[in-house]
Amino acid sequence: MIMKFISIIFSGLILAFSASAFSAENYYVCDNGDDSNNGRSEETPFRTYEKAMDAFKKMSGGDSINFCRGGTFEITERTWLWNYKCSKDKPCSIKSYGDESLPKPMIVSLGETGFNFQNSGTSKADGGYIIRDLTIISNKSKASGISMFNDVNDLTIENVHIEGFNVGVHAAGANSPEKNSNQANDRITLKNSTIVNNRLQGWLGGCNDCVIENNHFENNGFKGPVLYHNIYIDSPVKSQSFKQSNITVRNNIIKHSTRVNGVCQGASLVVHGIIENLKIIDNELIEDKGKSGAACWGIAIDPGNPLDESFVGLTIKRNTIRNVGGLGIGCASCKDVLIEDNIIIDEADVIRNAIAVPNKPEDSLKSENVTIRNNKIINNHQLGVGILLGGHNRFSATGNDISLSSTDSRAMCIRGLDANLKIDVSQNTCKSHSSVSIIDKTTPVTETPESEISQPEVLPEEPEVSPTPVYARPVLPRTEIVSTDGSAESVTEPSLDNTNDISGGRLTNTTTEDSLTSSTTTSAGSSSSTSSRSSSTSSEPSDLLLQEETQTTTSRVTTLAPTVQESASSIEQSTVSEAAVSESTLSTRNAPTQTRSVTVNEVTNVIENDIPVDESQCRVFARGRCMMQ
Repeated sequence: MIMKFISIIFSGLILAFSASAFSAENYYVCDNGDDSNNGRSEETPFRTYEKAMDAFKKMSGGDSINFCRGGTFEITERTWLWNYKCSKDKPCSIKSYGDESLPKPMIVSLGETGFNFQNSGTSKADGGYIIRDLTIISNKSKASGISMFNDVNDLTIENVHIEGFNVGVHAAGANSPEKNSNQANDRITLKNSTIVNNRLQGWLGGCNDCVIENNHFENNGFKGPVLYHNIYIDSPVKSQSFKQSNITVRNNIIKHSTRVNGVCQGASLVVHGIIENLKIIDNELIEDKGKSGAACWGIAIDPGNPLDESFVGLTIKRNTIRNVGGLGIGCASCKDVLIEDNIIIDEADVIRNAIAVPNKPEDSLKSENVTIRNNKIINNHQLGVGILLGGHNRFSATGNDISLSSTDSRAMCIRGLDANLKIDVSQNTCKSHSSVSIIDKTTPVTETPESEISQPEVLPEEPEVSPTPVYARPVLPRTEIVSTDGSAESVTEPSLDNTNDISGGRLTNTTTEDSLTSSTTTSAGSSSSTSSRSSSTSSEPSDLLLQEETQTTTSRVTTLAPTVQESASSIEQSTVSEAAVSESTLSTRNAPTQTRSVTVNEVTNVIENDIPVDESQCRVFARGRCMMQ
């Protein structure tokens, strides 16, 4: 009996010890605390960021660091974070606690990275981290809000505001690997977060099996034109054997990329590297009407690194792209591609090619198995092209609804080059319009008679070497559809669920969702065979961004977001001088023509490299391209 009693007590002690060993430990940090406290309760919190991060590196898997809501915590020294006790199954968390009515905890950088996940030395995998419900800001335009280096895996970033750094989130590369390290960042999730006002990039780098979803990116990349972006997915390790796979960019709002002097001058979403199974779905890419230069591309997946790059298994679907410049969607060296159900709207006169494949010179892999279908395109450029198809292999373009405003015969709904010179375009719809309005779904649309629909023309056999258009979009009398309240534009986006029933010479809009209206005349099937390729945007390799800059060349063009600025008013605002970008770098459309001699080399350069030049700048224009500036 006594032995049985002792056994029961001993078993109870073991169970109690086991429960204690596997229970998570919470550490609390508040700006009214004290670093001499044990940090184990809300009544005895730590005070500083540095003390909290020291605890993070020592705690067990499943433990958490909790910053108090309403608190402000300055980063005063560089801190590297890693903890091999954390894991995917037992992640370590950094998050908020306290009154939900108070602002999220504010982590304020004075020049260092907000949360710098990396170990020292060779690349060794670590991970199993969560960052949630925090505001991370800097007034110095340096470092990164959150960074991953040396094989960081299983990191979730959720409901975080990142602002004022060089880079918002940096999925960087790695040193030479130890055993079982692939040098990559795997299973990274960035969701429900706001990434704004970062000087170089909103997102920079690459990963495997990762997701970027439900975020708001805005005004990132304002340092200068072309090289900087809201989202820049790139190969962080510059090796031909290093590839990344299964990246999803989904349901994000991506606005105001690379704004220099108030005008977008760089692509909003760029992808370089060696990447398989990339999905870009349900995103909104938005620029303001009249605020985009020719380099303000929308989505560009193409070579831009010193590698032989390729993109296999690419889906670009159900995205809305509004008022970007030069190019809406493009890829090069891409294989097994689906570009489907996207809406591309040009309210101004900027998009030269709404969709282009290839959009840049290609590496060893030549684009193939490309399907472009059911996209809605409204292009106002006077020399605009709805879909430009070239390259070494024949593509498929069907079910696309394209409307152009230009009466210039060089403006084409679909233009074929090279292997796509004779592409069948009869299954697409080609229209003309005189104006474009984005109206709210509650605003009624007046029905306007349509011109009688012409039948598709039959493509005649085309000479192999002739670049002359087979036929162009017919220019018919135009009508205009306007909202009954006279509104020209609202902030709501058009729906992909529009059903246009064309019958009896009338266009009846049966949708109950948001509508994009344009006055139209319709012709089924449109094609041509002349084109000039959009100018390529290049992007700076990500490893160059890790170097400390020796001088600053551009100041921030905007203050912190209002809610953050108010809380951070006591933080010193750095002053950075800026070399002003001349107006001539923003747009070339209305530059005065200068009389000068033209060399044979200049003409050859324009012809061989397909350099796009506006007609207003061109002294000799022939066969759809500028032959002499």
